[in-house]
Amino acid sequence: MMKLKVLVGAVALATAGSACATNGYFLPGFGFRSQGMGGVGIAYGRDSLSTAANPANAVNTGMRGDLGMGVFNPERSAAVGTGTGLPGGANDFTPGGGGAFGFKGNTESDAKYFLMPEMGFSMPLTENLHVALAVVGNGGMNTTYPQNFFAFGGVAPSPDQKIGVDMMQLLVPISLAYRVNETHSLGASLVLAETRFRAYGLEAFSNYVGVPSNKDYVTGNGFDYSYGAGVKLGWLGEFMDDKLTVGLTYASRTWMTKFDKYKSLFAEQGDFDIPENYGIGVAFKPVKNLVIAADVVRINYNDIAAIGNRGPGFGINKALLGTDGVPSLLDSKKQLGKDEGMGFGWENQTVYKLGVQYGVNNRLQLRAGYNYGKTPIPNDQVTFNLLAPATVERHYSLGFTYKANDLLEVTGAYMYAASNSQTACGQNIVDCASFNMHQNLFALSLGWVLDPGPKSLDEYGESDWAGINFDGWYGGLNFGQSKYRGIDEASANTRTEGWKVYGGYQFNKYLGVEGGYANLNDMTGRTGAVVTKMNTDAWTLGAVVSYPVTEKLSVMGKLGAAYMLADVNVKNGAALTVRRGDDGYEPNYGVGISYALLDNLSVRAEWERFDRKEYDIDLMSAGLVMKF
Repeated sequence: MMKLKVLVGAVALATAGSACATNGYFLPGFGFRSQGMGGVGIAYGRDSLSTAANPANAVNTGMRGDLGMGVFNPERSAAVGTGTGLPGGANDFTPGGGGAFGFKGNTESDAKYFLMPEMGFSMPLTENLHVALAVVGNGGMNTTYPQNFFAFGGVAPSPDQKIGVDMMQLLVPISLAYRVNETHSLGASLVLAETRFRAYGLEAFSNYVGVPSNKDYVTGNGFDYSYGAGVKLGWLGEFMDDKLTVGLTYASRTWMTKFDKYKSLFAEQGDFDIPENYGIGVAFKPVKNLVIAADVVRINYNDIAAIGNRGPGFGINKALLGTDGVPSLLDSKKQLGKDEGMGFGWENQTVYKLGVQYGVNNRLQLRAGYNYGKTPIPNDQVTFNLLAPATVERHYSLGFTYKANDLLEVTGAYMYAASNSQTACGQNIVDCASFNMHQNLFALSLGWVLDPGPKSLDEYGESDWAGINFDGWYGGLNFGQSKYRGIDEASANTRTEGWKVYGGYQFNKYLGVEGGYANLNDMTGRTGAVVTKMNTDAWTLGAVVSYPVTEKLSVMGKLGAAYMLADVNVKNGAALTVRRGDDGYEPNYGVGISYALLDNLSVRAEWERFDRKEYDIDLMSAGLVMKF
């Protein structure tokens, strides 16, 4: 029990460091198995994470534990400039034009990679009563722009000061499900929640007289935390000899404590509740190894004042006078932090999800999915939403589950959120504004299955398959920090997050070969108005020598080569002056330690050097390695 508590705490802490945003700021689905099917889960769920989508799913999950890790990659950019000054004048938008305040041009968020852990377990108490617990991210918003597009003369920071927000929500639903009879099941969850938030670079608003209710609680106060709880109810009905399943869910508003450090940024003195949401789902099985599922979910963002209250819109005069529903900067009731204070202006969102799963044989299931939710941001609310561009609408996903043996399932998922932009001219404060985002998610999870539940095994194919002989093979995922060496740290940001995914073959306990992909992220250097930005990736291959110190602990060394791909951009102000690629083979070596947690699962920490001619890059990382 103590180990379980420690594990829950560790996953909760790690999840609090991730950030994601797909359907507004909600995740497209709960669990990587669900996300491989477009996020469906109201009428179809077979792992313990699915109880976060519908607590009634626990009657079908059996007794199991799930633990997974994903790498989430959102790419965000923003631009401010001038245009026609009229709503809809986006075709005349000129980034870097002379009409915007302060910074004028394009900027990209530096925060691009986040770890997304998940865990859960479920078990039956009696034949009809089941319990489950999940630890999942609900979603979030994160940007770190190196240029401050809210840099107004005299009342704000320099355009070179960073600006951004970091918000993440963690949910821990504790669920009970009861099978009323052969066709109907009910479920209920007590949903515990935590939100972490910080904002920086918003001095333009904290210093502007009359905009905040108290300038000391708007920006730059570090992380603040909010805690709360809500309830979620669910129903499952099975019809047509179990070929058709229908599900309903309702999640109440989650009432959260207020952000004391940002009580003059968010409306209602720092209140930021999680919005009410509800949905319906259907799952159809024309044959037992084919599942077609669809969900429709409604998220009531507009009911939360901090999210739904309108912010600055079209035209400076309208902002001053408050016409056409735009908050007035001269109206004390609309000050940041007040009950009617300005917000992001989000509308309620309806999300449509579609997923397909096919059992190829008695060990392998394949999945695909599609998810659509129209952006909740109206075009006349672009200004504030430069900070949180939740603009993506279409999501495409693939996934699989491989049953390695009777106790272990390996699930993988990939999701791509297509690029989407929003642009509006005539915005007060910045005139024309535009933002864009696209996303990638790579994920892998393990399921320890003690009881597969009443339906899971039937959904594999009938044909026998001995499976893949993975003896000696392994795969891993590490996350950490990269550092560019040989570059003047006084004028450059040389430390950024880095991660790698890798696989290898162990010939014996002393020698193996390993290859993979490492994302060493970026380095940004500044000399006056000249900004140099370098992004570096590497494909690696080398020999790994290991020495077992004890039965569980090993030390290791690595020697090989890396094919380095570096993109270099040099800007002078808003003008792009140099852009080039710098690719080639370079030495790669390192040392590390490995500790076996289970027979086929180890934790590994290592240091690596990518030895380039002009500069070196060090990667310090740690992660999990699974032996197949």
